[in-house]
Amino acid sequence: MLKLGLIGLGEVAQLIHLPILQRLGGLYQLAGAFDPSPSVARAITARWNIAKTFDSAEALIASPDIDAVLILSPDAYHGRHARAALSAGKHVLIEKPCCLAPNDLADLAKVAASHADRVAMVGYMRRFAPAFLEAKKRLPSKNDITYVRVRDVICEGPWYFRQTDGVVVPQGDIPEALLTEGRELRTSMLDAVLGADAPADIKTAYTVMTGLSSHSLAAMRDLLGSPQRVIAAEIKQGGTQITALFDYGNFTAIYECMIGDVVRFEAGFEINTRWNRIAFEYPTPYIRNLPMTLELQASTDDDNMVTRLGPFHRDPFEAELRAFHAAIVEGGENRTPPAESMADLALFADIVKAARR
Repeated sequence: MLKLGLIGLGEVAQLIHLPILQRLGGLYQLAGAFDPSPSVARAITARWNIAKTFDSAEALIASPDIDAVLILSPDAYHGRHARAALSAGKHVLIEKPCCLAPNDLADLAKVAASHADRVAMVGYMRRFAPAFLEAKKRLPSKNDITYVRVRDVICEGPWYFRQTDGVVVPQGDIPEALLTEGRELRTSMLDAVLGADAPADIKTAYTVMTGLSSHSLAAMRDLLGSPQRVIAAEIKQGGTQITALFDYGNFTAIYECMIGDVVRFEAGFEINTRWNRIAFEYPTPYIRNLPMTLELQASTDDDNMVTRLGPFHRDPFEAELRAFHAAIVEGGENRTPPAESMADLALFADIVKAARR
């Protein structure tokens, strides 16, 4: 059983990871946690029977009672915490985005390569969904593909989880110096990528891409590889609407992203050849174990058939945590190492460049 430490006990830890880790008690022991809010740390470690509360991320990483670290800290700290954990001999699972800036990610990839006996995995959970993996098995030749549509048109998580659960939030007890440090670190990273004079909508869009879009665009790369170029891109609605066209040679892939207040979660793929179509959509992760289906359509001059596979009920986060455990204990494949995320940051930068032309 792996002794797991969590850095960060916020929304995603409380609503997603901890309930799943409790179900996976035969694989993981909740050995320790750190959160910069003492009130959140006390409440969540007690609720989920986490063995020990640490006073700092550094103390958790240094503890001999921890085998692996789940990094759920703010995005700007992911690289720092992952490098420290690997250097201390821990395995790491890093929530996406792996890092905000290429130099931070390059430093992490270098540390991961120098600690090759430790597993460093990025949490692209959509790539572990059973329906996605089934679609990947059935993917046609790229030469036969005629059209691809990738879509993230959603209402954000709080609307959903307010219906079903609550989140423990800090009671004004995060040290002001730490809040300031976090803001300054994030700003310095965004400035390094986009330029200090980048408009606010561009900075917002980059934040959306490293958060929401990273799921779909990393999955697109997993299925199709990286595009040859970004043909065009538009950023609207203050950065919360992103539309991009990707050149794959014989076909164009369209990416649509919009965060709004209409309650919907339309996140999925459609892949067409002349006579066939593969399509699937992800449900919101904030309601547990909603099913996914994979739709296969085959047409001819005289016939048309739609086959639905599933529903698949295994949660993608659970599949990801099982894969992380298997990579450590059984030598299973690590499909999402940090270095692989560099292609995502390059694609985000190309989208920004195309939008600013």
